[in-house]
Amino acid sequence: MPPKKDTPNLLIDAALKLAAEKDWHDVTLIDIATEAGVSVADCYDHCSSKGDLLRRFVKRVDREVLADIDSEDFNEPGHDRLIAVIMARFDILSDYRPALRSIINAGGDLGPTDGLRAIKTHFGAMRWMLEAAGFQTAGLHGSMRVAGLTAVYAKTFKHWLDDDSTDFGPTMAYLDRELSKAANWDRQVEKGLGKASSICGKIRKRCRNFSIKKSPSKGDNSPADAPSDQATSTTANT
Repeated sequence: MPPKKDTPNLLIDAALKLAAEKDWHDVTLIDIATEAGVSVADCYDHCSSKGDLLRRFVKRVDREVLADIDSEDFNEPGHDRLIAVIMARFDILSDYRPALRSIINAGGDLGPTDGLRAIKTHFGAMRWMLEAAGFQTAGLHGSMRVAGLTAVYAKTFKHWLDDDSTDFGPTMAYLDRELSKAANWDRQVEKGLGKASSICGKIRKRCRNFSIKKSPSKGDNSPADAPSDQATSTTANT
């Protein structure tokens, strides 16, 4: 029995190959299907747009980075781990730099819907990179960390595209500086959120105490509210 085709990855690889050869804007889904050696119907079954293929490519890179993580890496400082994770990502992407330049120059050739999906995909990727480096990403603080790393990665990515060194040393130095700045910002955010949480806790406590004071005690009826014996008797006689 012939091995089953890995159609999604065939389409991704074909798309990147064509992007490296010509303007990404001029690449069509029919071109990609032809280059991948799959039918147009199979292409339809596995992707809805060029943007969809790019999102799948991002997730494929995510998985390759995560698959290479060793539990011993978590013994290193978080800053160093995050640099290692991001640089591992650039190492994986290095073979695709001509294609990525073409895609970036075309703005990804994304419409509004694909653009929003791309943002969501990149936020998800950066969340996993932070988790892989041992950082918490839950809650408001975690979401702000993800947004911060997304901005740092975007700036470093542009720097990396033009880095012609063999070991990407200039990119690593740039990333180190940007992450150090982000770490200072992260500490300020953590401090600010801690103070805000403390103030909110005090406000909640005071509101609770105020509510308890205003609420009448159980079974505490005022004389005006309690029916008098005379009224009860009159009602009974009626």
